[in-house]
Amino acid sequence: MPPSTNPQAKGRWTALAVLLLALAATAFGVWREHELARRGAVIRWQDNIAQLQPILTPLISQHFENLRDQAKSTLRRDNYSETSWNDFLTATEWQSRFPGMVEIGWAEFSESNCVVKFLASQQTSPPHAPGFDLNSDAVIRETLQKSADGGYGIGSREISLGDSSNAVRVIIGLLPLPKHDARPGTAAENRANLAGFVFFALDQKKYFAAAQPLFKNLPLDLRLLDTDEAAPPRTTTVRPFSNSGISGEWRLVATMKTAPASADAPQWIVAGGGIALSLLLYFLFTTQTRLRREAEMTNEKLLQRDAEILALNRDLEQKVTQRTAELNVALAEEKELNRLKGNFISMVTHEIRTPLALILGSSEILSRYLDRLAPEKRAEHLHTIDSSVHRMSGLLEDVLLFSKAEAGRMEFNPAVLDLKTFCMTLTDELLSATNRRCPIEFSCDISEPARADEKLLRHVLSNLISNAAKYSPPNSPVKFSVSRDRGDAIFIVQDRGMGIPEDDRKRLFTPFYRGKNVATIQGTGLGLVIVKHCVERHGGRIEVDSAEKLGTTVSVRLPLFSPAHTEFVRRISENLKHEKNPGH
Repeated sequence: MPPSTNPQAKGRWTALAVLLLALAATAFGVWREHELARRGAVIRWQDNIAQLQPILTPLISQHFENLRDQAKSTLRRDNYSETSWNDFLTATEWQSRFPGMVEIGWAEFSESNCVVKFLASQQTSPPHAPGFDLNSDAVIRETLQKSADGGYGIGSREISLGDSSNAVRVIIGLLPLPKHDARPGTAAENRANLAGFVFFALDQKKYFAAAQPLFKNLPLDLRLLDTDEAAPPRTTTVRPFSNSGISGEWRLVATMKTAPASADAPQWIVAGGGIALSLLLYFLFTTQTRLRREAEMTNEKLLQRDAEILALNRDLEQKVTQRTAELNVALAEEKELNRLKGNFISMVTHEIRTPLALILGSSEILSRYLDRLAPEKRAEHLHTIDSSVHRMSGLLEDVLLFSKAEAGRMEFNPAVLDLKTFCMTLTDELLSATNRRCPIEFSCDISEPARADEKLLRHVLSNLISNAAKYSPPNSPVKFSVSRDRGDAIFIVQDRGMGIPEDDRKRLFTPFYRGKNVATIQGTGLGLVIVKHCVERHGGRIEVDSAEKLGTTVSVRLPLFSPAHTEFVRRISENLKHEKNPGH
């Protein structure tokens, strides 16, 4: 009988095909387990690095940015005199705050040279003594040119400082101080505005060793590579990486303190189980072929049941695929939220640390030299303290208001309000608060009293107008108009500033998110989120129309002339508040 008509031969071929499929499924399972183990290692490293960055970034970058801010506020005060230099050294306490800093000095910049004027050093015969031209050193000259052209701080390659008997390997960090505060421009503009450099020599090894207690609670061991040491290969437990900034290039190696569990065991289990299952299936199919004639009816039932099981498996696979896709989307959103929160925490830390440094510097100067300062200098330091306190207070108020809004605890207390007088007063206050950076063209054709929550309305309008002034060129007019459309008040704020990129508009009201074109401008990413909450508390709506480099128009429509609607919104807000806070 030909093989094609022999039932037993067909059964053997069927069994062999099933065996091959089962082995293929086993191979896929082993590959899948390997991929899961690899992805798990990637996620563990991402979590560990996320814990490391908030400690490492201030250590190698932000501390030195604060040193530059303190230098600007102190050295400019007395036109870079020796007195102001001594005050700066006293205020910074550089030897205790920056372990490993061998020397720190001030050099005046010109197109032909950069001559050291003042120097504080821990060496007995410092090579960069007053009168030394930093341009005469090739490594420093290369770094100096980059810093002067770009207008930002930078660190050099490692050099040897001192004679051969007591030489120290250091990097030279350069902190450019402009004559006048201005945003970085072209290389020629930056050089013309450059007064000089505060430079320092930093022993990275000693500085890093002093910072080791900061890393003791991390799940990583961190090691600084030597200058000529090759980076180790990247493994599941070891990751080399580098970071560059004002304090130079940092070549680091991170090692997990606890090695992850072996990922080979699940793969061997899948492989062994798959092979055993494949052989078992082969045996079952050959046995089934041998008994097919004796159990045709039973076989039909089994085939029917197999079809049902396959249908259930397909249904389950579809559900698992759908659920996996949903989980991947949720994981991506969670990672993005964590990233934005991390950026926000770093930003808030910087936003608070900067005014604190200004307050500390001004208060120390007042406490030590009050009787020797001229009245206008005292007033200047007091104004610095006052503006810094207001800056921190505004930041904390935004964070508090955002937390209340997210928790559903934002109060809504509408009352009768003279809308025109309120807007005129607010316009004058914002002109003063922004130092009249941009003229505000105010127009209002409403004379009737409105009904609104004055505190929330102030948040809405002050945020929109101050944003328009902040993101517009100086002296560019900001238009602020108020009109009435039946029971609604319409507020329009229009500017000719930088505008909002198209990719950022769909995330305009996402907490902590900021546009890609405002990286150098202070902000929390909460302003428009709070504005939206305040508008919704009034039962209104907000619309934003913007074009990059052309300006932005924000329209807010609030039902302020419909008392019944306002009262209805107030009651709904109270009910929502009690539902979210039943104990209050």
